[in-house]
Amino acid sequence: MKKEFMSNKKFKNRYEKLELDVFIALIAKIEQSDQMSKHMDCKAVTVNLFDYTELVYHDERLKFLDNNGYHYSVYSDCELTDLIDILSAD
Repeated sequence: MKKEFMSNKKFKNRYEKLELDVFIALIAKIEQSDQMSKHMDCKAVTVNLFDYTELVYHDERLKFLDNNGYHYSVYSDCELTDLIDILSAD
């Protein structure tokens, strides 16, 4: 019996769809948040990931902020599983 494996392109497409779904869910979580950023005039969610303290959606991008208000890309240190963990945190 021959096993059929998914092509690399299909894996990539599934990963990109999952990543997009996670980003959309994070944006929704931020928009529904009652918390305002300590550093910007926008909504935020508290995170405890590396040295980041907030996740915001600003200028059409998800950004991490540290305790000093410096901005970091969501791609800088974390993996998709870290972003998924943020979704399940209260």
